[in-house]
Amino acid sequence: MYESIGPDRFELISVAQDSGGPKAVDKWFDRASPTFRCVVDPTHQISSLFGWVNVPSAAWIDEDGTIVRSNEGAYPAELTIGFGLGKVRVGDNSFARATRDWIERGPDSEHVWSSTELAERLKPVDDDTRLAEATFKLALHFEAVGDSERALKHFAAAHHLAPDNWNYLRQGWTHKGTLYASVQVLKRQSHLNKNTDKSFYDPMGLPGENHRRYTQPEWLWTPAVRGLKRLLRR
Repeated sequence: MYESIGPDRFELISVAQDSGGPKAVDKWFDRASPTFRCVVDPTHQISSLFGWVNVPSAAWIDEDGTIVRSNEGAYPAELTIGFGLGKVRVGDNSFARATRDWIERGPDSEHVWSSTELAERLKPVDDDTRLAEATFKLALHFEAVGDSERALKHFAAAHHLAPDNWNYLRQGWTHKGTLYASVQVLKRQSHLNKNTDKSFYDPMGLPGENHRRYTQPEWLWTPAVRGLKRLLRR
């Protein structure tokens, strides 16, 4: 999208939030060979400033530096992500279409929010949220200085205070290893799908959007299991 629109009309900045710093994300940047600007945010400062609790997230900022839209779950297209013996489908094209419309039409785009709409859509900040943020930052500090015991203690405390903040959860789980974190994300999302009416992302309210686009994982044996269930129902 960035290359088709051109840097003279659209500036794209990609921010990787990972306490591991450049060594944790450089391989992804190298494989993608991006032509837009990419930076690393080891302390999750961007989510702190924008009030995001999940990734990917995105904000539209106009020529005057005004935020005119801010969403979580902002994928450029429908994607299939593989992991070991499984895969999961995420994303759709709705945010990319809306972004193109905003770039073409500017403030006349129907997808631009007023300052009032933006304020209404921001997640509320209460005492628990503030304490969770400070606790999470302490966890990152203890991780950086090699105090794993206190880092895990503060990651757990931040999760207790802000249980719906996926950024806190993933970073805390990643402290125990990437594979462990991946398994925990899938387990938690499967639990949400089966036991609650919550979705992984809040709806964006865009035409053609499927806000439940983080689906149940599909394993290598899933098609065979589905076929067997159909036979048993007969």
